[in-house]
Amino acid sequence: MIDLCLKIAAEAHQGQKDLDGNPVILHPLTVGLMGKNEDEKCAGFLHDVVEDTDYTFDDLLGMGVSPHIVDALRLLTHEEGTDYLDYVRRIARSGNQLAIAVKLNDLQHNLKRGRKRGYTRLVEKHEAALREFNLP
Repeated sequence: MIDLCLKIAAEAHQGQKDLDGNPVILHPLTVGLMGKNEDEKCAGFLHDVVEDTDYTFDDLLGMGVSPHIVDALRLLTHEEGTDYLDYVRRIARSGNQLAIAVKLNDLQHNLKRGRKRGYTRLVEKHEAALREFNLP
């Protein structure tokens, strides 16, 4: 499953660049590698695919991605027009441990990148999101 998810993420994000001009794939690769098990790794690799490309959940299912991973991805996909903190609250309160683990990894990586590059507003946004998980 990891090989499949890596392949899909690499194909989906091919040619995309982030705010700094780096390949977008570096972020989902990092989030995936932060995962503690195969499911967290796969969902991490794929967490931005539907949100940032033309791929759909049905595409991922048709390619062989496990339904429980796709269910987590449905939660992890921020829909246009949905307030960001409302989206994060939905994940935090979902009870879906896979989606929660991946979102926490995503936020940690986004915070690290934002602090390193001085993106104050993005850091504040991600710090607020992290507080929605009520971590000690």
